[in-house]
Order: sequence, then structure tokens, then C-alpha cells
Amino acid sequence: MRNDGGARTGHWLAVKLIGDVKRKSPRDAIGATVFCTAGGKTMRAEVASGRGYNSQSDLRAHFGLGAATKVDGLEVRWANGKAEQYVIKAVDRIITIEQGRGLINDK
Repeated sequence: MRNDGGARTGHWLAVKLIGDVKRKSPRDAIGATVFCTAGGKTMRAEVASGRGYNSQSDLRAHFGLGAATKVDGLEVRWANGKAEQYVIKAVDRIITIEQGRGLINDK
């Protein structure tokens, strides 16, 4: 194996979601879809419990932003069908969003 990527690095954003059961969304946000717009591209990620046999997927939505140093827009479509937009002030971090409360943690 050989890494031909060298010292190239890119920016990223990971989004952890917390659903509101009172709004008929699961607390672990399974079924939510996240749309991230950065660098003129819109990316999509789904929160799913597993994608393979006998396994567990990461419940965070991870976006590789490449050279983009900011997020132009972030939308979460919760499992109950409601959509919410958020302003993201920085990249290269894990953020936590709680349905109905917004951004609650920015590491």
C-alpha cells in the first residue's frame, strides 16, 4: 500500500444530530437527511443505523469540503419531514444540532 495523497489536506465538517421525540423524530435522528452547501457544491448525507450485515454506521453526517473554508448553507430534513436551516461559522470540527434548539455544541 502507498499513500499518493502526500501532504494534501482538505477541510471537513461532521454533524451530530439529536432528534426531538415530542416532534415525532427519533432521538438518534435516524432517518434525517443533511444537505451541506460549500464551494458551490451541495452534498447530501443520511443518518442510518447500519449499512451492512451485522454492523453499525457512524450516526454523524461527515462532509469532505476540499478547499472550501466555509459552509454556505446547512439544511437538516428531520425524520418527521420538517426542515431546518442553520448557519455554520467554522469548518474542521464536529458540531451538534438538536431539533428545535439549533446548534448546541461546536467542538
